[in-house]
Amino acid sequence: MELREFFEKYPDEATCIEDFKNKRLKNGLLCKKCGHDEHSFRKIDLKFQCKRCQNRISLRSGTVMENSNLPVKYWMICIEIMTLSRKKISVLKLQYLLGHKRYEPIWLMVQKIKLVMRKRDEKYTLRAYSEFDSEFLKELDGLILPKKDKKNTNEMV
Repeated sequence: MELREFFEKYPDEATCIEDFKNKRLKNGLLCKKCGHDEHSFRKIDLKFQCKRCQNRISLRSGTVMENSNLPVKYWMICIEIMTLSRKKISVLKLQYLLGHKRYEPIWLMVQKIKLVMRKRDEKYTLRAYSEFDSEFLKELDGLILPKKDKKNTNEMV
């Protein structure tokens, strides 16, 4: 998704929260107290409430956003920029793009995202061997020209 499309899809904080809530429910949310999997969502305090024991779970608990006061939209924008860009982007640039006054919370957010991305990359490593198609190798052999010997070319002249 391009950045323009991202801002069209998530124009405000409420849309980001709604999408994040739906993703949490889709992945499965279990109550930490009783293990029940059915919850209702309280928009007042952004918490899930277990339908069996009434225990409340924060929208951010158990995610990279846990213990952060930054808006969900900041997190989603930062994750999108970090995954879209090929080059590294500075924290100061992100702070400017987000319009946030303080550097430290943005720096901490970027460090947490980098940690999660590093763990994800370690989980999906490539195998140490490669497979080639035999037809591809035959075509490659046909493209390689034999080297000429300098001795043979001098004798012919």
